[in-house]
Amino acid sequence: MRDRVLERETRDFDLLVEASLDAARRVLPDARPIGAKTPVLLVPEGERGPRIEVTALSSGTGALEENLGGRDFTLNAMAFDPVDGAIRDPFGGRRHVEDRLLVAVDVARVFREDPVRVLRGVRLATELSFEIEPETHRAMGRDAWRLRTTPGERLRHELFRLLELSSCSRGVEQLRSVGALAVVLPELLRTVGVEQNRHHPDDVYRHSLRVTDALPPEPVLRLGALMHDVAKPETKRFDQRRNDFSFLRHDLLGARHVVRMASRLRLSRREQTTVEHLVRHHLIFPARLGTERAIRRLLRRVGDDILPGLLELRRADLASRSPSGSAPPEWEDLVRRIEGVTAQQEEQGGGRLAISGRDVMQVLGLPEGREVGRWLRRARQRVLDRPEENDRERLIAWLRRSASTEEDGCTRP
Repeated sequence: MRDRVLERETRDFDLLVEASLDAARRVLPDARPIGAKTPVLLVPEGERGPRIEVTALSSGTGALEENLGGRDFTLNAMAFDPVDGAIRDPFGGRRHVEDRLLVAVDVARVFREDPVRVLRGVRLATELSFEIEPETHRAMGRDAWRLRTTPGERLRHELFRLLELSSCSRGVEQLRSVGALAVVLPELLRTVGVEQNRHHPDDVYRHSLRVTDALPPEPVLRLGALMHDVAKPETKRFDQRRNDFSFLRHDLLGARHVVRMASRLRLSRREQTTVEHLVRHHLIFPARLGTERAIRRLLRRVGDDILPGLLELRRADLASRSPSGSAPPEWEDLVRRIEGVTAQQEEQGGGRLAISGRDVMQVLGLPEGREVGRWLRRARQRVLDRPEENDRERLIAWLRRSASTEEDGCTRP
């Protein structure tokens, strides 16, 4: 009903039926039951249609209003009766939508019953460009602490939906204003008001929001942007030589903060690894990547799957400091050179070593163990320095030569 009033495409339907869920399931064979306190049938969104939730109304004349009264916000507490075509709106949701206001159905209980509604309310207000009604805002602030009892998976789900919005910084700032950021991302909250140096016009918090908004709406990438400078508060030092503040090793310490954040929000292993790499390696300096060898070392540390997001993050990071709002020319030149090295690696086998541990064991007559790993590391180092050597026959010949010189007591090549 909300989307109909807003004249938006509807991707999910919430059906209230005056029948048992067993009867509804016979009509919707793809539905599966979810929930315990209030059983619901769910038909997941698919290629053939939208997501559908089906709830059975209790008996009695006030059943519909009772159901709507248990909703979170008045814009979600409207119903359309297909029999008479009337809109049931006992809490003034339509008027609130027209006034672009987010209003809780019952501020005394709505967030106490389910604290994650605080995050949902912020996300809805951000997505729809609504203001949060003052009494609702106060209730959010009063009950935001209850989010500490919410499973991390639910926090992650709502945070990621917020980070998918075009200008998510408004939502993050709203989380801070109601006290929810202290639960969801306390690492970011610590950066508020932390001034930087002459290269940064904003404090760490505002800078992080600016960088995040400049990125594509990919939740994991944007989470990396929010976290990339979280260790600056404890690494801030005044450098007498430069006559300015420095933040040495904030990239390393920031990656440690990511581990705690990932545990709290129950990120997947892949999501955690991606954010860790984004934070750990976000300080890419063109002057330090002047050679093809240095670029290859970066590719090896980061990985092909994370590199594109890392480059996007660093571009936004550099652009946020510039009066022109764009990264410096030397950055664009570096990106072109990185892309050239990446393309070269693809032509030479995607950066994969042309020999395996089994090859090392067969050629050198070694058992499985650390010595095999040592030779593989040496082989990777050789290929890193000489990409044309990443050929199986060449590497096997190199293995034989190198093993022979070691046996003769000669210096390793």
